[in-house]
Amino acid sequence: MEGLLRELPLHQHLAQLMAHIGLPGFWRQLALLLRASVPLDNALAACFRVGAPPLILEECDFQHRAAASPMPLYCQGLYLLDPFYLYSRQPFADGLYHLPDIAPDHFRQSEYFQRYMSGEVGVDEVQLLLRVAPDQVLSLSLGKTSEFAPADIGKLRVMQPWLLAAMRRHWQLQAEPLPPPARLADQLSQTLERFGHGRLSEREAEVARLTLCGLSSKAIAQQLAISPETVKVHRRNLYLKLGVASHAELFNCYIEQLRGSEA
Repeated sequence: MEGLLRELPLHQHLAQLMAHIGLPGFWRQLALLLRASVPLDNALAACFRVGAPPLILEECDFQHRAAASPMPLYCQGLYLLDPFYLYSRQPFADGLYHLPDIAPDHFRQSEYFQRYMSGEVGVDEVQLLLRVAPDQVLSLSLGKTSEFAPADIGKLRVMQPWLLAAMRRHWQLQAEPLPPPARLADQLSQTLERFGHGRLSEREAEVARLTLCGLSSKAIAQQLAISPETVKVHRRNLYLKLGVASHAELFNCYIEQLRGSEA
């Protein structure tokens, strides 16, 4: 009996979720349901789109912070450094993904993680990713200020089949069409080119992009089929051309460019 009583909130939230499928409030009800089963600090529902910034569907901050939402800057271009967004651009199987399984090797040392994600999302994150069209992926992000326990990841994996089914059915029933894409998918490359005043070579811009995404010199070398020493030469040259001296300053340069393009 005691075990059944512990599960009562989950079933109450499940009833609310079913009542909201295809209606406003669905994503918040889904986040509340998951929080009844697994400790969460925040949740974000979004649609990743090819050729456009993510469409934010619901933002839930269970810590009730007074700070302004980080979503405008994220949609302005920080999403291009998000490992889950980058993963969604590849062929993948619908399902639950854990940050350590998909992030670059030096992601936690990146400025994106240390100065944005760790403060706004948390030190750990899982996402449910569901492709609903060739150019559209639904994302439900669950963030936590401490690492998810293996048992909690296991609970989410057990719930995964009906979670994905509910997300897909809600998307099919929603009435409002998506707004047309307004930005190019290669925005990061264009931004690097703009703040580099055309001084970066194509390879230097690629090294800058991968550095910002959190790849080590070794990982960049493997991806570009060059030696780690060549990566270091490209990084030294692009730092010189951009007038920066570190990863932190490169990230600052990118943020300044994003803020300068907000209008």
